[in-house]
Amino acid sequence: MTDDSGLASQIGRRKLLALLGSAAVTGGVAHQVFRGRFTGPSEEPLASVKGTPEAKPDQEHKPETSGENIRAHGAKPNPGDPSIEAAERNLKALQTAAQAAGAHGSIYVPEGTYYIGRRAAQYEPFNRIGVDGDMPPGISIYGAGPQASELAITERLQADSHPVQTGFRYMDDVDHGTVVVRDVRLNGNYENLPNLRGAGGGSRCIKVGGDGDLHLSNAHIRGWYQEAILGRDVLRTVNRCTFEDNAIADHNYSDGGHVGHHITTHASKGNPLRVTNSRFIDCSGSAIDVRFNAGEISVRNCYVTGTGANFCKLSAASLLDVRRVFHRANTPSLEAKLDDIPGHEFDGRQFIQRIASRADTPPTVRLNDVVTTNMTDYALQCRIDQMTIEGDMIAIIKTNIREDDEVIRDRDSGWFSDIDIDRLSVHECNGMVFDLSSSNGTIQTLARNNNQGGLGNTADLTVETDAKGQAPFEPSVPSPSTVGINTASHSVVWR
Repeated sequence: MTDDSGLASQIGRRKLLALLGSAAVTGGVAHQVFRGRFTGPSEEPLASVKGTPEAKPDQEHKPETSGENIRAHGAKPNPGDPSIEAAERNLKALQTAAQAAGAHGSIYVPEGTYYIGRRAAQYEPFNRIGVDGDMPPGISIYGAGPQASELAITERLQADSHPVQTGFRYMDDVDHGTVVVRDVRLNGNYENLPNLRGAGGGSRCIKVGGDGDLHLSNAHIRGWYQEAILGRDVLRTVNRCTFEDNAIADHNYSDGGHVGHHITTHASKGNPLRVTNSRFIDCSGSAIDVRFNAGEISVRNCYVTGTGANFCKLSAASLLDVRRVFHRANTPSLEAKLDDIPGHEFDGRQFIQRIASRADTPPTVRLNDVVTTNMTDYALQCRIDQMTIEGDMIAIIKTNIREDDEVIRDRDSGWFSDIDIDRLSVHECNGMVFDLSSSNGTIQTLARNNNQGGLGNTADLTVETDAKGQAPFEPSVPSPSTVGINTASHSVVWR
């Protein structure tokens, strides 16, 4: 086994990384990945990655102002979170506004920060949608914009008095119809909450049950203990949203025994999930956890940084279609937020892995114009059953920072079947490119350089052109400033 020609630079440990700071939500951080060093915050695309020429101005987005105004029902801004009484007043105003709106109606959150909470109902979420006394079925939530209208969880509660602090629970066995959450910031406030995990609880922003279609647009979902959105088979679209700092508390308060995700989906056949034009920043688990069912998940024009476990944990689905996506797994920002727990280093492990089989259809992963970088372990793994990978213009850079194994591998009873990739580049990785035992397929062109371990074991995979020494391919991916919240005045036309 021979080296491609040298080791990529190692990332330092957490105390050093913390000094580098973390990014503001609206600006994000673009990291130079092709030269093995961190260059700090930037609004621009990666130096060696093309920008988004398809992005262009469109009709200005205007927030929805219809719906029952929560101030008309007694809500008052309480940005200092002064008391539990103020939080209870705002929670009651939310619920009376929803009751006035009626089934499948909407509530409006005007400008201001509104902390909510209550002392009763120890193991129940704050808002049960589809339950008499809380909210009727199918309530939509609108605001004046995610930097203007904020609903947040109060810190004025102890864990033993209310360990479950989920914001909105769309109840089971209810037809919720079409539900929209738009132009609002929903803040789990995990930094100021007690140890909910130790009390047997936690929090999610939105937990969905029953029937219906949930759509998120221009929403900032941040700071929730567990998953931000447990969308099950109801979440349909996520557009122009920013997810930030979710499931950090779940990792830290469980001593690394639990991680959570920005989005968990159970998309089923005929009910796809489409995630577009969105920004994902720092979580202990995955940007997207595909847990059950054989649905289709599409992720397009997104910028993802700080995924503790991986970009996607793929336990189900028939298709994961990823197009025009930048992913950086390990970041200084994420390392600074997660506790150092030996053996539980969820600070940027992988890109995609299949470790469970919970659907009757093996998934196809389709990757087009994708950059994935800075992984402490491998990039792609199939450990159970099979999965197919196809696509073009895929760049994998700087993997195996901590574990010098392989970049792409099959394990146990898993294998990659019918690989069909036009152009793939693998650069600056501390391991061999492949370790395959029973996988098969074809890669038309493999560009590789500065990898420690050479080509590796390819099994029945054919590499038509092994372009050793060639520079990385340059997929077309967005910069952080062109996706996420408050960019809804732009539209993107996909190739």
